[in-house]
Amino acid sequence: MPLAKRGWIGDGVRGALVSADGTIDWFCPTGVAGPPACWSLLDPLGGAVRIGPVRNGSRAHRELPPSAQAYRPGTNVLETVLGDGAGGRVSIVDLLPWPGPGLTVPGQILRIVTALAGPVEVEVEVLPAGSFRPARDVSPFETGLVVDDLVVRAGFPLYFEPLGRDAPRWRGTRRLVSGEAIVVTLDRLGEERPVPVELAHRVAADTEGAWRSWLTPIGYDGPYRAAVERSALAVRALTGAAGAPVAAGTTSLPRRTGSERGSDDRWVRIREVAAAAQVWAAAGFAEDAEAAESWLRDVVSNTPLPWPGSLDEDGQPVPELEVLSMAGWRRSQPVVVGRTADIRDLDLYGDVLAAYGASARGPMGGTGATPLSAAWPALAEGADWVSDHWGSPDAGIWESQGPPTLLVASRIQAWYALDRMARLGRATNPLDLQAASWHQEARQVLAWLETDGLATGGGLRRDGTPGGDDEPDAALLRMAWRGPWPTAHPFVAATVDRVLEQLGSGHLLYRHPERIDDGRAGPDSPDLLASLWAVRALTELGRWEEAHERLEAVVGLAGPTGLLAEAADPVSGELLGNLPGTAVHLAVVDAALALAAGPR
Repeated sequence: MPLAKRGWIGDGVRGALVSADGTIDWFCPTGVAGPPACWSLLDPLGGAVRIGPVRNGSRAHRELPPSAQAYRPGTNVLETVLGDGAGGRVSIVDLLPWPGPGLTVPGQILRIVTALAGPVEVEVEVLPAGSFRPARDVSPFETGLVVDDLVVRAGFPLYFEPLGRDAPRWRGTRRLVSGEAIVVTLDRLGEERPVPVELAHRVAADTEGAWRSWLTPIGYDGPYRAAVERSALAVRALTGAAGAPVAAGTTSLPRRTGSERGSDDRWVRIREVAAAAQVWAAAGFAEDAEAAESWLRDVVSNTPLPWPGSLDEDGQPVPELEVLSMAGWRRSQPVVVGRTADIRDLDLYGDVLAAYGASARGPMGGTGATPLSAAWPALAEGADWVSDHWGSPDAGIWESQGPPTLLVASRIQAWYALDRMARLGRATNPLDLQAASWHQEARQVLAWLETDGLATGGGLRRDGTPGGDDEPDAALLRMAWRGPWPTAHPFVAATVDRVLEQLGSGHLLYRHPERIDDGRAGPDSPDLLASLWAVRALTELGRWEEAHERLEAVVGLAGPTGLLAEAADPVSGELLGNLPGTAVHLAVVDAALALAAGPR
Protein backbone atom coordinates (compact mmCIF):
# COMPACT_ATOMS: atom_id res chain seq x y z
CA MET A 1 0.00 0.00 0.00
CA PRO A 2 1.45 3.44 -0.91
CA LEU A 3 2.77 5.55 1.93
CA ALA A 4 0.22 8.26 1.14
CA LYS A 5 -2.56 5.89 2.19
CA ARG A 6 -1.64 6.17 5.84
CA GLY A 7 -2.22 8.55 8.70
CA TRP A 8 0.02 9.35 11.65
CA ILE A 9 -1.46 9.51 15.13
CA GLY A 10 0.79 10.89 17.85
CA ASP A 11 0.87 12.66 21.18
CA GLY A 12 4.34 14.20 20.83
CA VAL A 13 6.03 11.31 22.64
CA ARG A 14 4.98 8.25 20.68
CA GLY A 15 3.11 7.67 17.47
CA ALA A 16 1.76 5.12 15.02
CA LEU A 17 0.94 4.75 11.34
CA VAL A 18 -2.55 3.56 10.44
CA SER A 19 -3.05 2.34 6.89
CA ALA A 20 -6.24 2.81 4.91
CA ASP A 21 -7.28 -0.84 5.47
CA GLY A 22 -7.37 -0.33 9.25
CA THR A 23 -3.92 -1.81 9.99
CA ILE A 24 -1.48 -0.31 12.45
CA ASP A 25 1.78 -1.35 10.80
CA TRP A 26 4.16 0.91 12.74
CA PHE A 27 3.99 1.65 16.49
CA CYS A 28 6.72 2.27 19.07
CA PRO A 29 4.97 2.15 22.48
CA THR A 30 7.82 3.59 24.56
CA GLY A 31 8.50 6.60 22.33
CA VAL A 32 8.96 7.48 18.66
CA ALA A 33 12.62 6.43 18.71
CA GLY A 34 12.00 3.36 20.86
CA PRO A 35 11.69 -0.31 19.88
CA PRO A 36 8.59 -1.05 17.79
CA ALA A 37 5.82 -3.46 18.66
CA CYS A 38 4.29 -3.12 15.18
CA TRP A 39 6.68 -3.00 12.22
CA SER A 40 5.12 -4.88 9.29
CA LEU A 41 5.76 -1.64 7.38
CA LEU A 42 9.34 -2.92 7.04
CA ASP A 43 8.85 -6.69 6.90
CA PRO A 44 5.87 -9.00 6.18
CA LEU A 45 6.63 -10.84 9.44
CA GLY A 46 6.65 -7.68 11.52
CA GLY A 47 3.96 -6.97 14.10
CA ALA A 48 0.62 -5.48 13.07
CA VAL A 49 -2.87 -4.96 14.45
CA ARG A 50 -5.79 -4.68 12.05
CA ILE A 51 -9.43 -3.88 12.70
CA GLY A 52 -12.07 -4.02 9.98
CA PRO A 53 -14.71 -6.16 8.32
CA VAL A 54 -13.82 -9.85 8.25
CA ARG A 55 -11.77 -10.92 5.23
CA ASN A 56 -12.27 -14.60 4.48
CA GLY A 57 -10.86 -17.01 1.92
CA SER A 58 -7.80 -16.80 -0.27
CA ARG A 59 -5.79 -13.66 -0.79
CA ALA A 60 -7.70 -12.94 -4.01
CA HIS A 61 -10.97 -12.99 -2.08
CA ARG A 62 -9.73 -11.05 0.92
CA GLU A 63 -9.89 -7.68 -0.81
CA LEU A 64 -12.54 -5.29 0.47
CA PRO A 65 -14.15 -2.24 -1.17
CA PRO A 66 -12.04 0.95 -1.22
CA SER A 67 -11.77 2.70 2.10
CA ALA A 68 -11.99 6.36 3.07
CA GLN A 69 -9.50 7.83 5.52
CA ALA A 70 -9.20 11.38 6.87
CA TYR A 71 -8.46 13.32 10.02
CA ARG A 72 -11.23 14.86 12.05
CA PRO A 73 -11.00 18.56 11.07
CA GLY A 74 -8.35 20.47 12.99
CA THR A 75 -7.07 17.42 14.89
CA ASN A 76 -4.73 14.45 14.80
CA VAL A 77 -7.65 12.09 15.40
CA LEU A 78 -7.89 9.76 12.40
CA GLU A 79 -11.03 8.13 11.02
CA THR A 80 -11.07 5.22 8.57
CA VAL A 81 -14.31 3.96 7.02
CA LEU A 82 -14.38 0.41 5.66
CA GLY A 83 -17.10 -1.65 3.99
CA ASP A 84 -17.59 -5.41 3.85
CA GLY A 85 -18.85 -5.52 0.25
CA ALA A 86 -22.33 -6.61 1.37
CA GLY A 87 -23.71 -3.32 2.69
CA GLY A 88 -22.00 -3.33 6.08
CA ARG A 89 -19.73 -0.39 6.97
CA VAL A 90 -17.64 0.47 10.00
CA SER A 91 -15.88 3.60 11.21
CA ILE A 92 -12.57 3.21 13.05
CA VAL A 93 -11.45 6.26 15.01
CA ASP A 94 -7.78 6.04 16.04
CA LEU A 95 -6.05 8.35 18.48
CA LEU A 96 -3.36 8.73 21.07
CA PRO A 97 -5.04 10.81 23.77
CA TRP A 98 -3.94 14.41 24.22
CA PRO A 99 -1.34 14.40 27.03
CA GLY A 100 -3.05 15.19 30.30
CA PRO A 101 -4.14 13.71 33.63
CA GLY A 102 -7.07 11.39 34.03
CA LEU A 103 -7.50 10.34 30.42
CA THR A 104 -5.73 7.02 29.83
CA VAL A 105 -2.42 5.46 30.66
CA PRO A 106 0.69 6.58 28.72
CA GLY A 107 1.25 4.82 25.43
CA GLN A 108 -2.34 3.77 24.95
CA ILE A 109 -3.84 3.79 21.46
CA LEU A 110 -7.62 3.99 21.44
CA ARG A 111 -9.45 2.41 18.52
CA ILE A 112 -13.20 3.16 18.57
CA VAL A 113 -15.07 0.94 16.11
CA THR A 114 -18.66 1.88 15.20
CA ALA A 115 -21.00 0.08 12.80
CA LEU A 116 -22.32 2.72 10.41
CA ALA A 117 -24.44 0.15 8.61
CA GLY A 118 -25.00 -3.39 9.77
CA PRO A 119 -25.00 -6.03 10.73
CA VAL A 120 -21.30 -6.36 10.02
CA GLU A 121 -18.78 -8.96 11.18
CA VAL A 122 -15.68 -7.18 12.52
CA GLU A 123 -12.31 -8.82 13.08
CA VAL A 124 -9.41 -7.81 15.28
CA GLU A 125 -6.41 -9.44 13.64
CA VAL A 126 -2.97 -9.48 15.24
CA LEU A 127 0.29 -10.47 13.55
CA PRO A 128 2.48 -11.04 16.62
CA ALA A 129 6.11 -9.98 16.75
CA GLY A 130 8.63 -8.67 19.24
CA SER A 131 10.86 -5.65 18.71
CA PHE A 132 12.47 -6.37 15.30
CA ARG A 133 12.33 -10.11 16.11
CA PRO A 134 9.79 -12.94 16.43
CA ALA A 135 7.48 -12.79 19.42
CA ARG A 136 8.66 -14.75 22.45
CA ASP A 137 5.26 -14.99 24.11
CA VAL A 138 1.73 -14.92 22.69
CA SER A 139 -0.95 -15.40 25.33
CA PRO A 140 -4.68 -15.01 24.67
CA PHE A 141 -6.99 -14.10 27.52
CA GLU A 142 -10.72 -13.55 27.76
CA THR A 143 -10.77 -10.01 26.39
CA GLY A 144 -7.59 -9.81 24.36
CA LEU A 145 -4.09 -10.95 23.52
CA VAL A 146 -0.64 -10.40 25.05
CA VAL A 147 2.28 -10.30 22.61
CA ASP A 148 5.49 -9.90 24.61
CA ASP A 149 5.11 -6.39 26.09
CA LEU A 150 2.11 -5.36 23.96
CA VAL A 151 -1.46 -5.91 25.09
CA VAL A 152 -4.35 -5.77 22.62
CA ARG A 153 -7.49 -5.51 24.74
CA ALA A 154 -11.21 -5.15 24.14
CA GLY A 155 -13.81 -4.18 26.70
CA PHE A 156 -15.77 -7.36 26.05
CA PRO A 157 -15.04 -11.07 25.59
CA LEU A 158 -12.94 -11.41 22.44
CA TYR A 159 -11.58 -14.90 22.01
CA PHE A 160 -8.48 -14.91 19.81
CA GLU A 161 -7.71 -17.98 17.72
CA PRO A 162 -4.53 -18.70 15.74
CA LEU A 163 -4.69 -18.68 11.94
CA GLY A 164 -2.05 -19.93 9.50
CA ARG A 165 1.13 -21.92 10.00
CA ASP A 166 4.26 -20.28 8.61
CA ALA A 167 3.23 -16.80 9.75
CA PRO A 168 0.52 -17.39 12.33
CA ARG A 169 -1.99 -14.64 12.91
CA TRP A 170 -4.47 -14.40 15.73
CA ARG A 171 -8.02 -13.27 15.19
CA GLY A 172 -11.04 -12.42 17.30
CA THR A 173 -14.40 -11.43 15.82
CA ARG A 174 -17.48 -9.55 16.92
CA ARG A 175 -20.78 -9.01 15.13
CA LEU A 176 -22.00 -5.42 15.30
CA VAL A 177 -25.48 -4.11 14.57
CA SER A 178 -25.94 -0.67 13.08
CA GLY A 179 -24.96 2.03 15.61
CA GLU A 180 -23.14 -0.36 17.96
CA ALA A 181 -19.61 0.60 19.05
CA ILE A 182 -16.69 -1.25 20.61
CA VAL A 183 -13.28 -0.11 21.87
CA VAL A 184 -9.94 -1.83 21.33
CA THR A 185 -6.76 -0.55 22.98
CA LEU A 186 -3.03 -1.11 22.44
CA ASP A 187 -1.02 -0.80 25.65
CA ARG A 188 2.26 -1.68 27.24
CA LEU A 189 2.10 -4.70 29.49
CA GLY A 190 1.33 -3.71 33.07
CA GLU A 191 -0.31 -0.40 32.14
CA GLU A 192 -3.40 -1.71 30.40
CA ARG A 193 -6.95 -1.34 31.60
CA PRO A 194 -10.33 -1.68 29.90
CA VAL A 195 -11.80 1.50 28.44
CA PRO A 196 -15.61 1.57 28.30
CA VAL A 197 -17.20 2.98 25.18
CA GLU A 198 -18.54 6.02 27.04
CA LEU A 199 -15.06 6.90 28.40
CA ALA A 200 -13.48 6.35 24.98
CA HIS A 201 -15.91 8.76 23.35
CA ARG A 202 -15.22 11.33 26.08
CA VAL A 203 -11.46 10.95 25.68
CA ALA A 204 -11.80 11.29 21.90
CA ALA A 205 -13.92 14.44 22.28
CA ASP A 206 -11.46 15.92 24.79
CA THR A 207 -8.53 15.11 22.50
CA GLU A 208 -10.25 16.65 19.48
CA GLY A 209 -11.04 19.76 21.51
CA ALA A 210 -7.46 20.02 22.75
CA TRP A 211 -6.03 19.80 19.22
CA ARG A 212 -8.47 22.43 17.91
CA SER A 213 -7.67 24.68 20.84
CA TRP A 214 -3.94 24.33 20.13
CA LEU A 215 -4.55 25.27 16.49
CA THR A 216 -6.52 28.43 17.39
CA PRO A 217 -3.60 30.94 17.36
CA ILE A 218 -2.62 30.08 13.78
CA GLY A 219 -1.92 33.31 11.94
CA TYR A 220 -2.57 32.19 8.38
CA ASP A 221 -5.81 32.47 6.42
CA GLY A 222 -5.02 31.96 2.77
CA PRO A 223 -5.61 29.50 -0.06
CA TYR A 224 -3.39 26.85 1.53
CA ARG A 225 -5.14 26.88 4.90
CA ALA A 226 -5.85 23.13 4.90
CA ALA A 227 -2.24 22.24 4.05
CA VAL A 228 -0.88 24.69 6.62
CA GLU A 229 -3.12 23.33 9.36
CA ARG A 230 -2.24 19.72 8.55
CA SER A 231 1.47 20.53 8.42
CA ALA A 232 1.35 22.32 11.77
CA LEU A 233 -0.58 19.45 13.36
CA ALA A 234 1.82 16.86 11.92
CA VAL A 235 4.89 18.62 13.33
CA ARG A 236 3.19 19.16 16.70
CA ALA A 237 2.39 15.43 16.85
CA LEU A 238 6.14 14.75 16.43
CA THR A 239 7.14 17.24 19.13
CA GLY A 240 7.79 16.09 22.69
CA ALA A 241 7.31 18.01 25.92
CA ALA A 242 10.78 19.55 25.62
CA GLY A 243 9.76 21.38 22.44
CA ALA A 244 11.95 19.59 19.90
CA PRO A 245 10.32 17.68 17.01
CA VAL A 246 11.93 14.50 15.73
CA ALA A 247 12.85 14.56 12.04
CA ALA A 248 10.27 11.88 11.14
CA GLY A 249 8.18 9.16 12.69
CA THR A 250 9.78 6.15 10.98
CA THR A 251 13.05 4.53 9.99
CA SER A 252 14.42 3.05 6.77
CA LEU A 253 11.67 4.09 4.36
CA PRO A 254 13.87 4.71 1.31
CA ARG A 255 14.09 7.82 -0.84
CA ARG A 256 14.04 5.51 -3.88
CA THR A 257 12.26 2.14 -3.97
CA GLY A 258 14.73 -0.73 -3.86
CA SER A 259 17.65 1.55 -3.12
CA GLU A 260 20.00 1.90 -0.17
CA ARG A 261 18.80 5.45 0.47
CA GLY A 262 17.17 4.90 3.83
CA SER A 263 18.00 6.19 7.30
CA ASP A 264 16.64 6.31 10.84
CA ASP A 265 15.09 9.76 11.20
CA ARG A 266 13.39 9.27 14.57
CA TRP A 267 15.83 11.70 16.16
CA VAL A 268 16.00 15.44 16.63
CA ARG A 269 17.91 17.46 14.04
CA ILE A 270 19.15 20.72 15.53
CA ARG A 271 18.49 22.62 12.30
CA GLU A 272 14.86 21.50 12.29
CA VAL A 273 14.32 22.71 15.85
CA ALA A 274 15.73 26.06 14.69
CA ALA A 275 13.32 26.03 11.74
CA ALA A 276 10.45 25.14 14.08
CA ALA A 277 11.23 28.10 16.33
CA GLN A 278 11.00 30.45 13.35
CA VAL A 279 7.93 28.89 11.74
CA TRP A 280 6.01 28.58 15.02
CA ALA A 281 6.68 32.24 15.78
CA ALA A 282 5.73 33.43 12.30
CA ALA A 283 2.53 31.35 12.34
CA GLY A 284 1.42 32.62 15.77
CA PHE A 285 2.34 29.68 18.02
CA ALA A 286 4.29 31.68 20.59
CA GLU A 287 4.52 29.01 23.30
CA ASP A 288 5.80 26.39 20.85
CA ALA A 289 8.37 28.85 19.47
CA GLU A 290 9.61 29.59 22.99
CA ALA A 291 9.84 25.87 23.78
CA ALA A 292 11.89 25.21 20.64
CA GLU A 293 14.25 28.09 21.45
CA SER A 294 14.63 26.87 25.02
CA TRP A 295 15.65 23.43 23.75
CA LEU A 296 18.20 25.06 21.43
CA ARG A 297 19.55 27.17 24.27
CA ASP A 298 20.11 24.13 26.45
CA VAL A 299 21.68 22.10 23.65
CA VAL A 300 24.14 24.71 22.39
CA SER A 301 25.09 25.55 25.99
CA ASN A 302 25.82 21.96 26.93
CA THR A 303 27.10 20.33 23.74
CA PRO A 304 30.80 20.43 22.82
CA LEU A 305 31.85 21.91 19.49
CA PRO A 306 31.44 21.06 16.71
CA TRP A 307 27.72 20.62 17.30
CA PRO A 308 26.29 17.34 15.99
CA GLY A 309 23.52 17.37 13.45
CA SER A 310 21.26 14.99 15.42
CA LEU A 311 20.55 14.30 19.09
CA ASP A 312 17.82 12.58 21.04
CA GLU A 313 15.00 14.55 22.61
CA ASP A 314 17.02 15.02 25.81
CA GLY A 315 19.96 16.47 23.89
CA GLN A 316 22.04 13.31 24.25
CA PRO A 317 24.00 11.50 21.50
CA VAL A 318 22.12 9.25 19.11
CA PRO A 319 22.91 5.51 19.40
CA GLU A 320 25.39 4.18 16.88
CA LEU A 321 24.05 2.83 13.61
CA GLU A 322 22.93 -0.80 13.62
CA VAL A 323 21.91 -2.69 10.47
CA LEU A 324 19.03 -5.13 10.96
CA SER A 325 18.33 -8.31 9.01
CA MET A 326 14.87 -7.94 7.49
CA ALA A 327 13.13 -7.52 4.15
CA GLY A 328 12.70 -3.75 4.16
CA TRP A 329 9.90 -1.68 2.67
CA ARG A 330 9.31 -3.08 -0.84
CA ARG A 331 12.63 -4.94 -0.51
CA SER A 332 14.57 -1.75 0.12
CA GLN A 333 17.60 -2.25 2.34
CA PRO A 334 19.30 -1.73 4.65
CA VAL A 335 16.92 -1.41 7.57
CA VAL A 336 18.74 0.54 10.26
CA VAL A 337 18.32 1.99 13.73
CA GLY A 338 20.52 4.76 15.11
CA ARG A 339 22.75 7.08 13.12
CA THR A 340 26.26 7.11 11.75
CA ALA A 341 28.74 9.36 13.50
CA ASP A 342 27.86 12.93 12.55
CA ILE A 343 29.77 14.36 9.64
CA ARG A 344 30.81 17.99 9.99
CA ASP A 345 27.91 20.22 8.97
CA LEU A 346 29.03 23.85 8.67
CA ASP A 347 25.72 25.44 7.74
CA LEU A 348 24.15 24.24 11.00
CA TYR A 349 25.51 27.37 12.72
CA GLY A 350 23.63 29.67 10.36
CA ASP A 351 20.42 27.77 11.07
CA VAL A 352 20.83 28.17 14.84
CA LEU A 353 21.57 31.90 14.53
CA ALA A 354 18.54 32.39 12.28
CA ALA A 355 16.38 31.18 15.17
CA TYR A 356 17.91 33.70 17.61
CA GLY A 357 15.02 35.78 18.94
CA ALA A 358 12.35 34.15 16.76
CA SER A 359 9.83 33.82 19.59
CA ALA A 360 10.33 37.45 20.56
CA ARG A 361 9.95 38.68 16.98
CA GLY A 362 6.77 36.72 16.48
CA PRO A 363 4.35 37.17 13.59
CA MET A 364 4.48 40.96 13.86
CA GLY A 365 8.25 41.24 14.02
CA GLY A 366 8.36 42.61 17.57
CA THR A 367 11.37 42.45 19.88
CA GLY A 368 11.99 41.33 23.44
CA ALA A 369 13.94 38.95 25.64
CA THR A 370 14.62 35.55 24.09
CA PRO A 371 15.51 32.14 25.51
CA LEU A 372 18.59 32.01 23.27
CA SER A 373 20.02 35.16 24.82
CA ALA A 374 21.09 33.05 27.79
CA ALA A 375 23.18 30.96 25.40
CA TRP A 376 25.32 33.89 24.22
CA PRO A 377 28.64 32.46 25.51
CA ALA A 378 28.02 29.20 23.64
CA LEU A 379 26.95 31.07 20.51
CA ALA A 380 30.12 33.16 20.69
CA GLU A 381 32.21 29.99 20.92
CA GLY A 382 30.29 28.65 17.93
CA ALA A 383 31.06 31.80 15.93
CA ASP A 384 34.73 31.46 16.82
CA TRP A 385 34.62 27.85 15.65
CA VAL A 386 33.05 28.92 12.33
CA SER A 387 35.77 31.59 11.96
CA ASP A 388 38.41 28.89 12.26
CA HIS A 389 36.75 26.24 10.07
CA TRP A 390 34.67 27.91 7.35
CA GLY A 391 37.42 27.18 4.82
CA SER A 392 37.36 23.42 5.52
CA PRO A 393 35.36 20.86 3.48
CA ASP A 394 32.14 19.58 5.01
CA ALA A 395 29.15 17.32 4.25
CA GLY A 396 26.54 20.05 3.88
CA ILE A 397 22.87 20.09 4.69
CA TRP A 398 22.23 16.92 2.67
CA GLU A 399 24.57 15.00 5.00
CA SER A 400 26.63 13.63 2.12
CA GLN A 401 28.55 10.47 2.90
CA GLY A 402 30.88 11.08 -0.03
CA PRO A 403 34.15 13.00 0.08
CA PRO A 404 33.87 16.26 2.12
CA THR A 405 33.62 19.23 -0.23
CA LEU A 406 34.09 23.00 -0.14
CA LEU A 407 30.35 23.53 -0.52
CA VAL A 408 29.37 27.04 -1.54
CA ALA A 409 25.98 26.76 0.18
CA SER A 410 27.71 25.95 3.48
CA ARG A 411 29.94 29.02 3.12
CA ILE A 412 26.83 31.20 2.63
CA GLN A 413 25.52 29.92 5.94
CA ALA A 414 28.92 30.50 7.56
CA TRP A 415 28.77 34.09 6.32
CA TYR A 416 25.27 34.44 7.75
CA ALA A 417 26.32 33.10 11.16
CA LEU A 418 29.34 35.39 11.41
CA ASP A 419 27.53 38.46 10.09
CA ARG A 420 24.58 37.98 12.44
CA MET A 421 26.81 37.45 15.46
CA ALA A 422 28.78 40.58 14.56
CA ARG A 423 25.56 42.60 14.34
CA LEU A 424 24.21 41.21 17.60
CA GLY A 425 27.50 41.85 19.38
CA ARG A 426 27.76 45.43 18.11
CA ALA A 427 24.15 46.12 19.09
CA THR A 428 25.15 45.46 22.70
CA ASN A 429 28.58 47.07 22.54
CA PRO A 430 29.64 49.03 19.43
CA LEU A 431 33.30 48.63 20.48
CA ASP A 432 33.13 44.86 21.02
CA LEU A 433 36.42 43.50 19.66
CA GLN A 434 35.05 39.98 19.29
CA ALA A 435 32.20 41.30 17.16
CA ALA A 436 34.71 43.22 15.04
CA SER A 437 36.64 39.99 14.50
CA TRP A 438 33.48 38.18 13.36
CA HIS A 439 32.67 41.06 11.02
CA GLN A 440 36.12 40.88 9.46
CA GLU A 441 35.84 37.11 9.03
CA ALA A 442 32.42 37.51 7.40
CA ARG A 443 34.03 39.85 4.87
CA GLN A 444 36.63 37.17 4.12
CA VAL A 445 33.87 34.62 3.50
CA LEU A 446 32.07 37.05 1.19
CA ALA A 447 35.24 37.64 -0.80
CA TRP A 448 35.66 33.87 -1.22
CA LEU A 449 32.05 33.49 -2.37
CA GLU A 450 32.42 36.22 -4.99
CA THR A 451 35.53 34.61 -6.48
CA ASP A 452 35.66 30.86 -5.85
CA GLY A 453 31.89 30.36 -5.62
CA LEU A 454 30.95 31.56 -9.09
CA ALA A 455 29.81 29.23 -11.89
CA THR A 456 30.90 29.78 -15.46
CA GLY A 457 27.30 29.87 -16.65
CA GLY A 458 26.15 32.48 -14.14
CA GLY A 459 25.14 32.33 -10.50
CA LEU A 460 26.84 30.14 -7.90
CA ARG A 461 28.08 26.59 -8.16
CA ARG A 462 28.03 23.68 -5.71
CA ASP A 463 31.77 23.17 -5.19
CA GLY A 464 34.18 25.99 -4.50
CA THR A 465 37.30 23.87 -4.83
CA PRO A 466 39.73 25.32 -7.39
CA GLY A 467 39.07 23.35 -10.55
CA GLY A 468 36.12 21.64 -8.88
CA ASP A 469 32.81 20.76 -10.47
CA ASP A 470 30.56 23.45 -11.92
CA GLU A 471 27.33 21.84 -10.73
CA PRO A 472 24.34 23.43 -8.95
CA ASP A 473 23.04 22.54 -5.49
CA ALA A 474 19.45 23.05 -4.29
CA ALA A 475 20.82 24.25 -0.93
CA LEU A 476 21.95 27.41 -2.77
CA LEU A 477 18.30 28.51 -3.00
CA ARG A 478 18.46 29.74 0.60
CA MET A 479 20.72 32.58 -0.52
CA ALA A 480 17.53 34.33 -1.69
CA TRP A 481 16.48 35.04 1.91
CA ARG A 482 19.62 34.31 3.93
CA GLY A 483 22.55 35.45 1.81
CA PRO A 484 24.93 38.40 1.62
CA TRP A 485 23.38 39.93 -1.50
CA PRO A 486 20.05 41.74 -1.97
CA THR A 487 17.48 39.91 -4.10
CA ALA A 488 18.08 42.45 -6.89
CA HIS A 489 21.71 41.35 -7.19
CA PRO A 490 22.31 39.34 -10.40
CA PHE A 491 23.92 36.51 -8.39
CA VAL A 492 20.57 35.72 -6.76
CA ALA A 493 18.28 35.41 -9.79
CA ALA A 494 21.02 33.69 -11.83
CA THR A 495 21.56 31.09 -9.11
CA VAL A 496 17.86 30.43 -8.59
CA ASP A 497 17.28 30.01 -12.32
CA ARG A 498 20.32 27.76 -12.66
CA VAL A 499 19.11 25.49 -9.86
CA LEU A 500 15.54 25.32 -11.20
CA GLU A 501 16.69 24.58 -14.74
CA GLN A 502 19.35 21.99 -14.02
CA LEU A 503 17.82 20.19 -11.02
CA GLY A 504 14.17 20.35 -12.02
CA SER A 505 11.84 17.39 -12.46
CA GLY A 506 8.59 19.09 -13.37
CA HIS A 507 7.80 21.33 -10.41
CA LEU A 508 10.05 19.27 -8.11
CA LEU A 509 13.80 19.52 -7.57
CA TYR A 510 16.62 17.09 -6.99
CA ARG A 511 19.15 17.97 -4.30
CA HIS A 512 22.06 17.95 -6.74
CA PRO A 513 22.95 16.30 -10.06
CA GLU A 514 22.85 12.51 -10.08
CA ARG A 515 26.50 12.26 -11.07
CA ILE A 516 27.58 13.82 -7.75
CA ASP A 517 29.08 11.20 -5.41
CA ASP A 518 27.15 11.48 -2.15
CA GLY A 519 28.35 8.13 -0.84
CA ARG A 520 25.02 6.36 -1.39
CA ALA A 521 24.37 3.70 -3.99
CA GLY A 522 21.72 4.16 -6.64
CA PRO A 523 19.81 7.17 -7.95
CA ASP A 524 18.04 9.63 -5.68
CA SER A 525 14.51 11.03 -6.00
CA PRO A 526 13.26 14.63 -6.14
CA ASP A 527 13.43 16.22 -2.70
CA LEU A 528 10.34 17.94 -1.29
CA LEU A 529 12.27 20.25 1.04
CA ALA A 530 14.36 21.51 -1.87
CA SER A 531 11.18 21.89 -3.92
CA LEU A 532 9.64 24.06 -1.21
CA TRP A 533 12.79 26.17 -0.94
CA ALA A 534 12.19 26.96 -4.60
CA VAL A 535 8.80 28.38 -3.63
CA ARG A 536 10.35 30.57 -0.96
CA ALA A 537 13.14 31.74 -3.29
CA LEU A 538 10.64 32.68 -6.01
CA THR A 539 8.59 34.73 -3.56
CA GLU A 540 11.74 36.66 -2.65
CA LEU A 541 12.18 37.41 -6.37
CA GLY A 542 8.55 38.43 -6.74
CA ARG A 543 7.71 35.60 -9.14
CA TRP A 544 4.41 34.87 -7.46
CA GLU A 545 2.59 32.82 -10.09
CA GLU A 546 5.47 30.39 -10.51
CA ALA A 547 5.78 30.09 -6.75
CA HIS A 548 2.08 29.25 -6.40
CA GLU A 549 2.33 26.57 -9.08
CA ARG A 550 5.23 24.91 -7.31
CA LEU A 551 3.58 24.91 -3.90
CA GLU A 552 0.38 23.49 -5.35
CA ALA A 553 2.43 20.71 -6.99
CA VAL A 554 4.06 19.70 -3.69
CA VAL A 555 0.88 19.90 -1.64
CA GLY A 556 -0.90 17.87 -4.31
CA LEU A 557 1.39 14.89 -3.67
CA ALA A 558 -0.18 14.29 -0.27
CA GLY A 559 -2.77 11.57 0.07
CA PRO A 560 -6.18 11.89 1.74
CA THR A 561 -4.59 12.48 5.14
CA GLY A 562 -2.48 15.41 3.89
CA LEU A 563 0.83 13.99 5.11
CA LEU A 564 4.10 14.38 3.22
CA ALA A 565 7.34 12.42 3.29
CA GLU A 566 10.80 13.68 2.31
CA ALA A 567 10.86 12.73 -1.38
CA ALA A 568 8.69 11.68 -4.33
CA ASP A 569 9.07 9.23 -7.19
CA PRO A 570 10.16 11.17 -10.30
CA VAL A 571 7.65 9.35 -12.54
CA SER A 572 4.59 8.47 -10.45
CA GLY A 573 4.87 11.20 -7.82
CA GLU A 574 4.40 8.57 -5.10
CA LEU A 575 5.70 9.67 -1.70
CA LEU A 576 9.03 8.19 -0.62
CA GLY A 577 11.16 8.40 2.50
CA ASN A 578 10.35 8.55 6.17
CA LEU A 579 6.86 9.74 7.11
CA PRO A 580 5.73 12.26 8.22
CA GLY A 581 8.68 14.60 7.63
CA THR A 582 9.14 17.53 9.98
CA ALA A 583 11.36 19.61 7.68
CA VAL A 584 8.96 19.29 4.74
CA HIS A 585 5.87 20.18 6.77
CA LEU A 586 7.59 23.18 8.34
CA ALA A 587 8.61 24.28 4.84
CA VAL A 588 4.98 24.06 3.66
CA VAL A 589 3.96 26.52 6.38
CA ASP A 590 6.92 28.77 5.64
CA ALA A 591 6.19 28.80 1.90
CA ALA A 592 2.50 29.55 2.44
CA LEU A 593 3.33 32.43 4.79
CA ALA A 594 5.78 33.83 2.24
CA LEU A 595 3.15 33.66 -0.50
CA ALA A 596 0.64 35.45 1.75
CA ALA A 597 2.78 38.59 1.42
CA GLY A 598 2.20 38.73 -2.32
CA PRO A 599 -0.79 39.16 -4.64
CA ARG A 600 -3.56 36.57 -4.50
